[in-house]
Amino acid sequence: MKDVVDFKKAKDERGIHDLERTIDKLRNNLRDLINMNDQYKKLLADQADKIIKLEKENKDLKEERSDYYGAS
Repeated sequence: MKDVVDFKKAKDERGIHDLERTIDKLRNNLRDLINMNDQYKKLLADQADKIIKLEKENKDLKEERSDYYGAS
């Protein structure tokens, strides 16, 4: 009598040598890293915008102060 191989069961019993699971885990990790990278890029862009606004505000305040002290 021939042995009958249950491929679904055999696939689940491969353990650490299951390349399909390893590849899926790597794909998920890569997707997560790409999402994190996108979030950090957005955060960095927001911070850069805030810095530019604060620098402009600082420049305007310096000009105001200079005008105030120059007028007296």
